[in-house]
Amino acid sequence: MASQRITFWLMIAVSFGTGALDAATYLGMEHIFGANMTGNVILVGLALAGSEHITLWGPLTALGGFAFGSWILGLILRRFPPKNAKDTAVIPVFWFIAVGMVAVTVLMSLLPLSESLMHAATVAIGIFMGFQAIAARRVGVPDVSTVVITSTLSLLFSEAGRFWGGAKTAATLRRLAAVISMFLGAIAGALLEHHALWWAMAVPAIILTGVALTLTLLRPVGVKDSPAKALVSA
Repeated sequence: MASQRITFWLMIAVSFGTGALDAATYLGMEHIFGANMTGNVILVGLALAGSEHITLWGPLTALGGFAFGSWILGLILRRFPPKNAKDTAVIPVFWFIAVGMVAVTVLMSLLPLSESLMHAATVAIGIFMGFQAIAARRVGVPDVSTVVITSTLSLLFSEAGRFWGGAKTAATLRRLAAVISMFLGAIAGALLEHHALWWAMAVPAIILTGVALTLTLLRPVGVKDSPAKALVSA
């Protein structure tokens, strides 16, 4: 039970990092979203419609990286299904994401922020966020996808309150935590981006490293006894 609670808070921390990342990429990298692909789809549409200050290649590149990352990791994880109610494949995936985000952050802190570097970083971040979305899904914390909160918001308000068959208190609090974490992460990312882009990028990099390390120290992530049951799903 304790490890399941820890896993829940780890995914909340990842959501915080995602908020910081999206703030950093939107403010400092040609108005794109590093993780929120819904926003990038809209930005591509705006660019095609000829909207000013919206470039096509930025959000399109992020979408391409995310799609590739999700696709390739999906192929890999199909070969490593959970065994005996344990999922051992998630831990190396989080390590890969953490190392990748640290590398991107270090490069952006050392090299001039040229257009080519921005595009390369956009592709890499998209791939890592595609990995993160799939890995978080395998972890299985309800309502905490770590990359988007639209469905979480709809469930939070549509099922708020126990009257007339509403969600249980645990589910409501879980959804609220997911929303607040990403909101606070966005604030932190925006404030840090004012100093330097890589400062804001360091937030998800540090968090993902801590998550990978913590998951390594814990027992393998459970499937049948996943956080979904420990925290009470809606």
